[in-house]
Amino acid sequence: MLLNKIYKINIAVFAALLVGFLIIALLPREAFAACEPNYGGGENCTFEKTFKVHKKVRIEGDGSWKDKVIDVKKGEVVEFRIEVENTGEIEVDKMKMSDNLPDELNKTGGSGLTEEWDNFEPGESKRFIIKAKINDSEFDTKNFEKCIVNEAKAKQDKKDVGSDSATVCYGNGTITELPKTGAESNMILGLVGAGLVSLGLFVKKFKLN
Repeated sequence: MLLNKIYKINIAVFAALLVGFLIIALLPREAFAACEPNYGGGENCTFEKTFKVHKKVRIEGDGSWKDKVIDVKKGEVVEFRIEVENTGEIEVDKMKMSDNLPDELNKTGGSGLTEEWDNFEPGESKRFIIKAKINDSEFDTKNFEKCIVNEAKAKQDKKDVGSDSATVCYGNGTITELPKTGAESNMILGLVGAGLVSLGLFVKKFKLN
């Protein structure tokens, strides 16, 4: 009988503790802040403000977002998705997102290149979709490939708080020969010339021996 009573008491205590833990877990939590005592009493608390910016791109109609799209054709619509997340501890105002759309792209729809908002709560995200096309004049050149980078920035109270970029590659045809000008081509020609000179000296020395 005594053991049975002890068992029942233990079960009741365990149940009470479990209920207590659940109540504590479900109670709203205040944001954690670093606090320091003030001279003369009270505390001075500093709440953390942090943000994340994510930018992805896709050709309109594709199912998945990527960091980079390739082989974009003339007339195709490219979509950029920008997400700004409040990963800090407090609600903030004076938020701004700006998208640095390259000159090669022409905006055709979606969100504005600049967006502003207030009441940005912890854990909240803002999403923006910008649609654009590559300028037709970009395809006038034959046999070329080109990649451009599009960057989005977030600011809070005029301070940069994060950025991310996505890449768009396009062209018409493939490059069939090395470029004839530029530092890289000159370096290659120099290495080839040096190799031929070395080969000639070796052959000459071999004949003399």
